[in-house]
Amino acid sequence: MPYFNKHIQTFLFLALFAIPLFFLNIHNVHPAGGDDYAQYIKEAQNIANGKPYYQSNYVFNKYNNCYSPPQYPPGFPLLLAPVVKIWGIAIMPMCYFNTVIAVCLLFSFFIFFRKYAGSVSAFCLAVIISYSGIMIDLKQLVLADESCLLFVMLYLIFRNARRFSWQRVSLLIVFASMAILIRTQSVLLVFAEMLYIILFVIREWIRQKKFTLTLICKIPSLYIIAGSLLLSVFLNSTVFYSPTSALQFYVDFLQSTLQKGVLTIVRDNINSFLATISGFFHYDTENSIRTAIVTVMGSAGLLFCIIGFVIKITGRLSFDDLFFILLCGLMLYYPIHDSRYFLPAIAIVYYYCYAALEKILPVLTKIRLRNIGLGITAVYLIAGFHYFKTTTEMFPYGYMPLRKDMLAVSYISKNISDSDIIVCARPRLTTLYTNKKCMVHAWQYPMDVNRRVFDSMRVKYILLNGFSYTDDYYHTYLNNFQHPIDSTYLAQGYMLYTLR
Repeated sequence: MPYFNKHIQTFLFLALFAIPLFFLNIHNVHPAGGDDYAQYIKEAQNIANGKPYYQSNYVFNKYNNCYSPPQYPPGFPLLLAPVVKIWGIAIMPMCYFNTVIAVCLLFSFFIFFRKYAGSVSAFCLAVIISYSGIMIDLKQLVLADESCLLFVMLYLIFRNARRFSWQRVSLLIVFASMAILIRTQSVLLVFAEMLYIILFVIREWIRQKKFTLTLICKIPSLYIIAGSLLLSVFLNSTVFYSPTSALQFYVDFLQSTLQKGVLTIVRDNINSFLATISGFFHYDTENSIRTAIVTVMGSAGLLFCIIGFVIKITGRLSFDDLFFILLCGLMLYYPIHDSRYFLPAIAIVYYYCYAALEKILPVLTKIRLRNIGLGITAVYLIAGFHYFKTTTEMFPYGYMPLRKDMLAVSYISKNISDSDIIVCARPRLTTLYTNKKCMVHAWQYPMDVNRRVFDSMRVKYILLNGFSYTDDYYHTYLNNFQHPIDSTYLAQGYMLYTLR
């Protein structure tokens, strides 16, 4: 409470800026990209109904090591379960759930930056991040990224301390375990603690020319590591036990990328990684003037982030720096070019920008940094006004489920046997709405291999749903490898082919 009383005026301003978040990207349909969200919703539905979280009619295809693991970590479905329990699988309540998370993040960003900057500068940084394109885009997606970021932020906030009571260590263990339970990549928090111990031992060896186990036992990181790993293992082997592990899927996925060689992977990923950082400052806009503004901001953000990072690492490395370096390593190696995987570092990226500006601006101008921050915030929000307006459209293009989707769902639900398997482009989404067995084909293998897989599993149907990249594949397969015995028109873009 003393902290709140000290910053009550700033918190009230933050509360005012939190209100518009409840009107941006709130839809009753979901962007029609991948169907990851369907798997999260299904797991939340299971938890809400007291079933094992992993139960689903999504049939995992072990030959496809790119599409999806057998199940996702249960942390996000656990948070989403109360929403699903009350409102079912309606998308809009889940958008409001994401908004609550976004508001919590707005306040957590301020508390994080307040450790390094004044109240006004911390306020500006928190607002800019919360209204950045990536954060507003994520509000409409039923994905784990924002929830994971919240627990990472809580960890970074409580980790930034000189003294560690057992209560603080216990909270850090809970925050780290929950972040890992939401997204497995959060285990980098634990690896960062390991690096912190190694650097601490090296510093002490250089300073005192000796090394003792007693010295290590005094480091809070040791207890955080042990507690986080033990709690995570306990939860995954008891409360959230699953008979099929997703670990092998990720091992196969990463091994397939190693065939190109590490240097080739890094070279391929470096441009995408730099674009990810600049994208943290960017809005999607079609207006040339606004595009110029946000492009300059994105480029400036990348430049100042690099400068700030160099400034920081030339001094004493903090835990935040170690976590940032590990995330950079993940982005340079991981073969999927998606900025969501770097989202846990977004606050650190903005902090590096602030650190750079704090060093550079006093040399260039006598204007106070807080006033420059207010000006940048105003320009940034004005530049994004058109983007904010587009997010309020209730029926945006390229979203689902629409009427044609529900017509296809209705037919499949009523006319397909529960024991029959359907091959389609989005099996997790199809099984969520129809509760029928669905699987994806293995596009990495020749069609004759898929034919053998389909035959061994007695696949009965192939569903085309209007996506050219998969429909073309299925048409080629049906014309050359397995002729259908029947076909049914379900709705616009939807055709169901019977194989046997």
